[in-house]
Amino acid sequence: MNKNKTKKTILDIKNLKKTFGNNVILENINFNLLEGESLAIIGASGSGKSVLLKNIIGLLDPDSGSIKINSTEMVNLPRRDKENILLQLGITFQHGALFDSLRIWENIIFKVQNQQKISKVNGRKLALSIIERLSLKPEILDLFPSEISGGMQKRVAIARAICGNPKILLFDEPTSGLDPVTGSVIDKLITSAVNTIGATAITITHDMASVSRIADKVILIDNKTVAWSGTPKEMMTSNNLRIKEFIKTINPKLFA
Repeated sequence: MNKNKTKKTILDIKNLKKTFGNNVILENINFNLLEGESLAIIGASGSGKSVLLKNIIGLLDPDSGSIKINSTEMVNLPRRDKENILLQLGITFQHGALFDSLRIWENIIFKVQNQQKISKVNGRKLALSIIERLSLKPEILDLFPSEISGGMQKRVAIARAICGNPKILLFDEPTSGLDPVTGSVIDKLITSAVNTIGATAITITHDMASVSRIADKVILIDNKTVAWSGTPKEMMTSNNLRIKEFIKTINPKLFA
């Protein structure tokens, strides 16, 4: 019924700049993301991808520029107002960042628990309903992160991110360090989570195969700014020297 309805802009970043001392990390960063889109952010190690993500989620403040989430300007927004907006976000960090002292079910519902103070019984039920969607077995609920594999920890981190049905999902190197088969499984989980929740997604990755599986749009961060943007298909056929050099560095076989 609303197929032709114009999608709203969920994230809009304009002229963002971030420095540490005299070291400019990012400058003149501009891009936007529409409702339901999946964006992959690529770039060499140290190019500022994770710094960009931390600016978006409020862990860092930009030196200048604008970050709007659902049309609300986040830069210089009062802390309480900012926290209310950030509750709409679900995040996975590069190494999972699960809480070692909490059981798996407690990790999964951590944000929701802090918001709603749900009971242990209802909390376990909520965690169970999520891990079943991610093909994880109920037996892991009462284990600690150290008792499950790295691939399973990645899945639990995704479960925690989607708990509460956030509007925006952010993944920092979700397939890093995983074998290709497990990485493919993680990509399917991300795609499924986005489709199930109807969320907008941002994924930082070096994995070109992953980009082609999960992304609608791609941006390359290079030389402190957005050096290229387009679709995964356009990425593989682009004549842009920066994107060609990046792909060649990551996957030389494509140019053998």
